[in-house]
Amino acid sequence: MASREVWTGKELRELLARRANFTLSAPSVYALMNNEPVQMKTETLQALCTALQCTPNELYGVTPPREVSLAGEPESDDSPAKQ
Repeated sequence: MASREVWTGKELRELLARRANFTLSAPSVYALMNNEPVQMKTETLQALCTALQCTPNELYGVTPPREVSLAGEPESDDSPAKQ
């Protein structure tokens, strides 16, 4: 959130109220800013993205999966037999 110039829970709560018309309790904001969330309601995620003007990927810092080649994997028993 620092990249969005949000440094305190109070700033985040004000931003959520102003931009997303969303209210989050002070303890919930504290937990979001200081701990990695285990789960989050879709409504909260949408409000955060609206308030911070970002996507969920930017919020969570999701990295794309690496490329994996399936060429070296053995064939399964249910695959058609080669002639």
